[in-house]
Amino acid sequence: MKIGFAGAGAVGSHYGSKLIQAGFDVLLLARGQHLAALQLRGLRHESEGTCKQVAVQATAEVAQLKRCDIVILSCKMTGFNDMIAALQQNIHPEALLVTLQNGVEAPDMLASAFPQHAVAAGTAFIGARLESPGYVIHSAAGGLRMGMWQQGSGEKHLPALISAFQCAAVPFRLDDDPAAMLWRKMLWNCGFNGITAITRRYARDMAANAETLAIVSQAMQETVALARALGIAIGEADTLKHIEVTRAMGPVKTSMWQDIEAGHCTEVNFINGYVAKQAEAMQLHAPVNRMLTSLVHAIEKT
Repeated sequence: MKIGFAGAGAVGSHYGSKLIQAGFDVLLLARGQHLAALQLRGLRHESEGTCKQVAVQATAEVAQLKRCDIVILSCKMTGFNDMIAALQQNIHPEALLVTLQNGVEAPDMLASAFPQHAVAAGTAFIGARLESPGYVIHSAAGGLRMGMWQQGSGEKHLPALISAFQCAAVPFRLDDDPAAMLWRKMLWNCGFNGITAITRRYARDMAANAETLAIVSQAMQETVALARALGIAIGEADTLKHIEVTRAMGPVKTSMWQDIEAGHCTEVNFINGYVAKQAEAMQLHAPVNRMLTSLVHAIEKT
């Protein structure tokens, strides 16, 4: 079994490294200076208090993914359409495709582009960052959840993928309601990702301060209201659990905060912006998500 990571930044490189260290055949699709560093000296991977130099297979040639039984899309949503276009004609007909993107749109987009392929939706609860080209730091969590989104012959590879992650000591859970799974991750992102990018403060600090917690809670309440209007089974209990877990978190920089610092376009349109837009279309109100989207856009422009 060969596993490919399409868009191996911090998240893809972390999980790819874990699988490689457990003895699995992994290909990382990367680009730029990160790719050059991977090809020159391998991946420097810091995780759980240890730092290892891991030999990796890395390429910029999308066609090489056709040799993979499983392709995990680990790029950001800002590059997701381009990645789908690049993957056309470069995926084995019996491959299993897996999404790991933020937001809730990726599985439908991938299933539409590859109607004959098996598609699994995944969520990664992880703190990881690309410290420098070829150097990834995993700072918190790291569990994966997945659920089948679209049937296809590649579904036969799912048990082997689950076994591989378990062998690699990656916490894994198979979810029978992948839509709710995606919206639970979306719920946390709507509450904490944007506000940490704006304030440059950790999520735990936003949960500990009464004034910022009120903003976090309202953004989450708007997200729950939209999800329930769409028939998604999440609720207030999920909000309270997210807040409780976040208060106990370490100093983790959210992905949106990292993008702002790196001068990259953020995923806010797929998180807070998505909730605001869909809520307005359904005649619901999401003023806090709209405000957070506007503030992140203002920072991006500077």
